[in-house]
Amino acid sequence: MGIPIKTVALTLLLAAAIATPSHAQTSVVVTDHVRAQLVAHAPDGIRAGAQVRLGLAITHAPHWHTYWKNPGDSGLPTTLSWVLPTGFSTGDIEWPTPRQLPLAPLMNYGYTGQVLLPVTVNVPRDLPGAALDIRLHAEWLVCKEICLPESGDFHLSVPSKGPSIVSKTLFDAASAAQPLSAASVQTRAGIVGEALVLSLRGLPSSLPRQGLQLFVEEPGVVEHAAQVTQRWSGDTLTLSVPLSKQRSDSPATMHAVLASRDQAAGLRFSFSTVDAWPDPAGAAPSAVASLPAAKEATTTLPFAFALMFAFVGGALLNLMPCVFPILSMKVIGLARNAVHRNKVRAGGIAYTAGVVMSFVALAGLLIGLRAGGAHLGWGFQLQSPMIVAMLAILFSLLGLNLVGMFEFGSILPGRVAGLRARHPLADDFLSGTLAVVVASPCTAPFMGAALGAALTLAPLAALAVFATLGLGMAAPYLAASFWPGAARLFPRSGQWMERFKTLMAFPMFATVVWLVWVLGQQVGNDGVAALLGVLVATALFMWTLSTPANRS
Repeated sequence: MGIPIKTVALTLLLAAAIATPSHAQTSVVVTDHVRAQLVAHAPDGIRAGAQVRLGLAITHAPHWHTYWKNPGDSGLPTTLSWVLPTGFSTGDIEWPTPRQLPLAPLMNYGYTGQVLLPVTVNVPRDLPGAALDIRLHAEWLVCKEICLPESGDFHLSVPSKGPSIVSKTLFDAASAAQPLSAASVQTRAGIVGEALVLSLRGLPSSLPRQGLQLFVEEPGVVEHAAQVTQRWSGDTLTLSVPLSKQRSDSPATMHAVLASRDQAAGLRFSFSTVDAWPDPAGAAPSAVASLPAAKEATTTLPFAFALMFAFVGGALLNLMPCVFPILSMKVIGLARNAVHRNKVRAGGIAYTAGVVMSFVALAGLLIGLRAGGAHLGWGFQLQSPMIVAMLAILFSLLGLNLVGMFEFGSILPGRVAGLRARHPLADDFLSGTLAVVVASPCTAPFMGAALGAALTLAPLAALAVFATLGLGMAAPYLAASFWPGAARLFPRSGQWMERFKTLMAFPMFATVVWLVWVLGQQVGNDGVAALLGVLVATALFMWTLSTPANRS
C-alpha cells in the first residue's frame, strides 16, 4: 500500500511550519527578562593606533539574573562574538565584580539590575573607512526559578571623527566595578586535606577585615557553596575553601576576586599552588606545615537523609500533571489484569527498572558533562528550544491518545505491535522510560534545586540519590503490583474508565500550554507560532493515520 497523498502533504506542512523569520539587526534587543544594548565609548573619536571601548549593557527584569565568567554551581557565562573591520582586534570581557546568587543549597555568581560587560578594541594604525562598523552576536542565560537561553544580534556604527560619549555613565560605572589589581599583594597557596588554603599579605587597608567573599575564576575547582574560613594574623589573611568533590582539573595557576559584601569593586589576584594537587578520585594530598588546616564542612546533610528526601520527592512526582495520567492508566491496567498476579508483579518490576535506569542514565549524562567542564544543572534539557518543542509534541500526542483520537496499537506497523504483544515486559520497561521523559518538565521547577544539590556529591553518591528518586517515583505502582489485596481495592472496570481516561488528557494539554510558554520565553512569538502550527499539523496528521481508510 502506498503512502496517501494527504499524508505526504501533511509531512511537508510539518517541515514548513518549523521555519521562522530572522530578526532584524539593531543596537538594542529587548526580551521579557532583559534589555540588552550594544554601546561604545570613544571620547577622543576613533584615532589610528588608539583604543575604543565597546560593551554590552544588560538591564535585568526584577529578580532575574545573568552569570559571571565562572557561573558557580550552575548556569552559563555570557558570550560575545564580535565582527569588526579588518585590522581591529578586541580583548576579553573585562568582567565587573560579581555578586553571590544563593539558591540553597547551591551558590551561583552573576549580576542583577544593570551591568555593562566592556571590552577594549585596538584600532589599527592604517585606519580604514570613515566609521567603525560593529556587529555583535551575544548569548546569555537568564534565570529566575527557571533558566532561559537568549541571544541577540547587534549592529552599531560609530563615526571615526568626533567624540562618542553618550554612554559615558555606563562605562564609568563599569570601571568603578572592575576588580583592582593586586600586583603588590604577596600570595601563597597550598593544599591541606581536601581544601585550598590561600595566604594573602599586604592587602589594602580599605578592604574590610570581616565578611569578605571569594570568587574563584576557574570553574569546578572549589565548592562554591561551602563556607570560606577566614583568619587574620597581623596583616596576613588566610582563606580556606573546600575543594570540589567533582573536581576534574588541577590548574597550575589560578585567579580569584576578593570582595566585600557591599559589592564594591573587589581585588583580583593570581596564585600558584606550592603542593601537588590531590587526585580527584581521592588520593591523599601532601600537607603544608606553614598553613593552617582547613575545617571540614559540617553543614552537609547526612547521606541517609538525602536518600530519604529523594524517595519522598520521587513519590510526590506521581501527583504532578505530567506524570499522574501515566500512573493512572497503569493502575487501570492493573485493575483489568488483577487475576494474572505473576504477570502483574513482573510488569511492576519491569516498569520500576525502566524508571530507575532512566533517571540514572540522565543523571550519568549530566555528571559526565559537568565533569567535562560544562556548567549544567538539572532541567538543562529544557534550556534547548528544540527539546522543549519535541516535549510539547509528545505531550500533545499523549493527550490526543487519551481523548480517543487514535490508539498507538492501531497506527503502529503490525510487526511492532506484535513485538509489544510478545514482549509485555519490554513494553512495561519502556512505559517506565516514558514516565521519566514526561516527568522532566515537572521535576525541573519542582525539584531543580534539590537535584542540583545532589549533583554536588561524589558521582556514585549522586547516582544513588537519582536511583532512589526513581525508586520513589515507581513505588506506588510497584506496591500495587505486589499487594495481593490490591485487586479488591480497584473499582470494577466499566464506562467510567473511559471517561477518566479522557479526563486525564487535560493535564497533558495544560503541560503543553506551559511548554509553549517556555518556548516563547526562549525564541519569542515567531517560535510560538511555528510550534503551534506544528502541533495543529501533528493533530491533523494523527487523525489522518487513524481513519479507517489508512488503517486498512
